[in-house]
Amino acid sequence: MAILLRRVPFFICLYLLASLAIFAAINAIPGDPIALRFGKTVDPERVAIERERLGLDLAWPERFLLSQKRFLSGDWGKSLSSGRSTTDDFALFMPATIELSIAAMAIGSGFGLLVALYASVGRPWLARVAEGIGSIGLVVPIFWVGILLLVVGSLWLDWFPMGGRFDMASLQPPRISGSLLLDSILDGDFRSFGLSLWHLILPALCLSVLPAASVASVTLGRLGEPELQAFIVALRSRGYSDARILWKHLLRVSAGPTITVIGTTFGMLLGGAFLTETVFSWPGIGRYLVNAILARDVFVAQNLLTFLVLVVIMVAFISDLIVLRLDPKRNGGQA
Repeated sequence: MAILLRRVPFFICLYLLASLAIFAAINAIPGDPIALRFGKTVDPERVAIERERLGLDLAWPERFLLSQKRFLSGDWGKSLSSGRSTTDDFALFMPATIELSIAAMAIGSGFGLLVALYASVGRPWLARVAEGIGSIGLVVPIFWVGILLLVVGSLWLDWFPMGGRFDMASLQPPRISGSLLLDSILDGDFRSFGLSLWHLILPALCLSVLPAASVASVTLGRLGEPELQAFIVALRSRGYSDARILWKHLLRVSAGPTITVIGTTFGMLLGGAFLTETVFSWPGIGRYLVNAILARDVFVAQNLLTFLVLVVIMVAFISDLIVLRLDPKRNGGQA
């Protein structure tokens, strides 16, 4: 664990630098958010009083420190455009993004890992499939994939809805966790579960291209190393079946690289989630955040972007911890 503890200052510095960059970018957007909120006819003195109340009249180092204090204490303020609590809106929209991201990560990582595993034991055509997935994930824009899925799955085949998270003509299950799939199961309402899953399939498939491409490329490269190929030949010479080689040996070898690539690409997944939510009209935090930026809603935009950066850093930290547990040699032989 010593090597992981030595990375803690690095993650803290990364968070501070990212937070400072977000703060600078938000404050560089033209226009006074308070003046935009009240309109052109409001008394300038009232604008000045409101700016002082919110701390917007302070020098930028003081504003940055104040924003970090408020963020870390959970005091995220209210939306300048709607007047609603930022934390309430966060609790309303974030579960939809989490549900979509988890589904996409599970589909993409599972598919990419399976393709790479079977390609490594003598399935050349699967190796070409893995390379094709990697090319698509890195070259083709995620919004184009989403539009293609909508055209084929919704317009041509008429199998899936055009967008949204639930059927507008049906009652949603009681809100417990915010995840419609989980809430449907907890409520015992399997019709709502089916409707939620039906709406989730296309956006999850669209977003799963990113993790599928990353996992397939990295895992295939790891399992294609000469020493591992020699290891596979040795296992076969002992009479081991492909199934035993895959699930007992190669899966364990590929676990570390797979977890690492999931941790390092999580930020890309969130970026893709924002575009996916826009294409599929998915009511998640991405669409809410984009609207906040366009409305110059500085407190909403800054706090949500800072939170997402913190989540990405925490995922990278946790993935490093898991990899060190799986492969103690990376820690000098100490777990």
